[in-house]
Amino acid sequence: GELPADMGDGAPAGARDVTLEELEAYAAALWSTVPPGAVIWLSGDLGAGKTTFVQAVARAAGAREARSPPFALVHEHDAPGGPLIHVDCYRLRDPEEALDLDFPGLLGTARLLLIEWPEQAGRHAPPPTVHLTFRHGAEADVRRLERVA
Repeated sequence: GELPADMGDGAPAGARDVTLEELEAYAAALWSTVPPGAVIWLSGDLGAGKTTFVQAVARAAGAREARSPPFALVHEHDAPGGPLIHVDCYRLRDPEEALDLDFPGLLGTARLLLIEWPEQAGRHAPPPTVHLTFRHGAEADVRRLERVA
């Protein structure tokens, strides 16, 4: 499960097992290589590390934890390079509800837009620059990470 040092757009696709430490390193590498305005889709199993990954990217960006209402779907983090916006679509019951999230407005603001459960937003989710899927690994601290786009 070796992660290449460069996880930029030249990164090979394919699944690999990563520890939570490696996930942190990958998040930092991704932050430093994706272009401003990039959209990252995070799909996969519940509890498999999507939110952990978002927090790792926020740390890499030097972002401050934004105070958000507990059930807010949109979390904005101020970062030196520009806002990191995390949208969690898990609670959307219908893709049309994604219209309320104002993806075009978020895209106009965000240095990086991370979308958890993009499938729930259907056609309203902006297309991904990078699409990652997360699965539970064989051990408790291992995740199966796959870059599908």
